[in-house]
Order: sequence, then structure tokens, then C-alpha cells
Amino acid sequence: MSRRKSPSTGCVPPPRPPRTPPPAPPRRAFNQLALGSYNEKLVIESIREAGTLSRVEIAASTGLTPQAVSRITRNLLTSGLIVQDEGRSAGAGKPRIPLRLRPDAGYAAGIHLDPWMITAVAVDLCGQVVARRRMPLEAPRDPDWCLAQMAALAREAAAEVPDGGPVLGYGAALPGPLDRRAGVLLDPPLFEGWDRVDVGAKLSARLGSPVVVEKDATAAAIGERWLGAAERAEDFVYLYLGAGAGSGAFLNGDVHRGATGNAGELGELCAPRPRAAGDDDVPRSAEECAPISTTLARVRAAGLPVPRGEDAYPWVCARAAEGDPAVREVVDGVARVLARGAAGLVGLFDTELLIVGGPAVLPGVRARYLDVITAAVNTFPLAHHVRTVRVAPSHLGEEAAAVGAASSVFHATFTPSLKAGRRARN
Repeated sequence: MSRRKSPSTGCVPPPRPPRTPPPAPPRRAFNQLALGSYNEKLVIESIREAGTLSRVEIAASTGLTPQAVSRITRNLLTSGLIVQDEGRSAGAGKPRIPLRLRPDAGYAAGIHLDPWMITAVAVDLCGQVVARRRMPLEAPRDPDWCLAQMAALAREAAAEVPDGGPVLGYGAALPGPLDRRAGVLLDPPLFEGWDRVDVGAKLSARLGSPVVVEKDATAAAIGERWLGAAERAEDFVYLYLGAGAGSGAFLNGDVHRGATGNAGELGELCAPRPRAAGDDDVPRSAEECAPISTTLARVRAAGLPVPRGEDAYPWVCARAAEGDPAVREVVDGVARVLARGAAGLVGLFDTELLIVGGPAVLPGVRARYLDVITAAVNTFPLAHHVRTVRVAPSHLGEEAAAVGAASSVFHATFTPSLKAGRRARN
């Protein structure tokens, strides 16, 4: 995840999986002058997803006229956002000149607030991590103190970008529930005293820059889309497993946030019965929706000598990888409950790609989670007879939310959106 690319190589997408999805129809552009910024973003998105594209290929994939593509790419080359590679032969006539994004043309910093950890990263324009900071948290977690640490770690990560490259902005990934439109965190679990904390405004004041606020699972989905390029160009659901469990989604080519930024809550989908209730008749999430703490508690209850602190969960995952039967039974039990939620998500959204990632999906347990979830999503949904859901591990690892928070800055800046175009015209 921390590998670097030189500026001349551009964004190179990871190898495609064995199953190649059918090509999506080209996104058609609007050639009206008023939507010039949309067309520029469309060209950037096309190059980013493919890794390299010639001008002829850009025109074919976007529907823009060759003249419009020539003008837009000339501007992007002048600004330094893209670079040219050596031409490649296309038969008779001039060789086609591939164009790539320049990774060092811009950077962003992302901050993830988790109940047990603050993580900050700086990433380049291709989503590669160039700097990282981590700080363990212990209760109580005072809001002002935490916000000060979040801002300090983000500044430190941003200060490490190579050659003092431009930092385009900051993103923050937060546990739900939140009011994304106001940037306000709304009394999240495990954060006592955090009722209606204006995280967006407070971080912005400390950093001297606007801050893009996203729910952690949504941020992870954005990061997966940005880093995954062509492999993640189709619609998908991201199952995010960490201190809690949630999901983010790309539907119809764009991130799906819902009305307030809280789309993808998973708890009731994982319940053994619909709307399982507590004594006070308030619907409860299954305890497995806190996969890390539930796994640790059950392994300790089985009598294993689990260490304390941030080494505890990696220790459990290592024991699972070694084949410890008691640990594997616990891991599989947690995975089976979460798999019910995953099957519900696939049934709701009718997608053929499910990404699984987050701090709970460490290498020692990753295969167990993928196997259990794959079986569930291809067995339980009513439409399983007409589709096969591919379940894939995240490219982002345990820093998924932090990388996604940084990628949300790029997504807001460079991703074409017809909604944004309509707002600009109105």
C-alpha cells in the first residue's frame, strides 16, 4: 500500500481479477460550453480509470469531440495535471500518445477517527500513501483534545509530501451517525460526550482549510474507487469492518450517501431476526457488528491468553492463521453474522461486486471472512440464481478509512457529477 511511483509512470491500475465484468457503456459528455468543467473532469476520470489513454481513446470513451479532447488535454498538460508517455503504434499514420495522471500533481491528507485510534495519511493523486501517522486512544475521549490531535497528525502527514508538493485539501472519516451536510457528529457509540460535535468546522478552523467530512465506510468506498481505477469502475458495495460495521456504495457510477450521509448502516440487517429488540423495545444491532471487540471478548472467554492494548487483535488474527480451532470458531461465528448483513446489502442493491475491508480484516482472518461472506451472498438473496457476486478484499488495508478520507478530496475535486453540473447552471 505504501509503494511509490515516479512522476513519469503515472497511475497504473492493479491487475484485473480473473473474471472481467462486461464493459460499461461509455459515459456521454455534454458539449455545451457551460459544462466545460464537467468535461474536463470526465477526461481526467477516463484517464485515471484506464491508467493511460490516447486522445482518440478518450474521445471514444467519453463521447467528446476530438476538438474538445484536444483543447482539454492541452490545458491539462499545461497545468501539469497529466503527462505524455512515448507514443505507441496504432498501425498506419501517427503513433498514439498515451496520457497519464501525474501522481505528484497534487496530494491530500485524510484523518480517520476511530474509538481506539486516530490515523492520518497523506496520499498522492493516484491514491498511494506517502506519509502516515497513528495515535492510540483511550477512554475518556475528550472532543477538543481529540480534535487537536487529529489536526496535528494531519498537518504532520501533509508536511511530509515529497518536494513540498501541493496539498489540495483535507478529508475526515468519522463513525456514524453524522450530519454530513453540517459536518456534525451525532453522539456515536463509544464516544461519550460527543453529542453534536461540529467536527468539520472545528477541524477546518485548526487546519486553515475546508475539510470534507464522510462516514468512515463511505470514505473507504471512495478510496477503493479512486485507488482501484478500472478494476473498481463498476458498481460495488464496500463492507467496512472495524470497531463497528457499516457499508459504503457506488451506485450508477457515483457514491451513494443517502439524504444525510448515513446510508449503509448494517446493524439490523445482521440481527438474527428482523428488528431484534432489547428490553426497552429499542432495536439493537447484533453484537458482531463490533467485530474487533466481540472477537477479543469471545477469545478471552475461551481461556486464551490474549494480550492487552493494540497488539491484542493482531495476536488473535495470527492465532487464526496458525489454525487454532478455538480462535477459528470465534472468527467464523462473527463472520457468519456479518455475512447475513452482506447478503441483505447485495439483495438491496443488486450488485455483483462486494468489497470487504477495514481494520478487522487483517491478513490472518481475511480468507475466513471472504469465504463465509462469499457463500452467504451467493446463497441467500432471492436473485442468487441469476447473478454471481464476486467478493474481493480491499486494496486499502486497515487504513481504508483514512486513505478514503484523503481520496474524498480528489473525488470532490475531479470526479464528474451531473448533479454538480446542474447546480452550477442554476
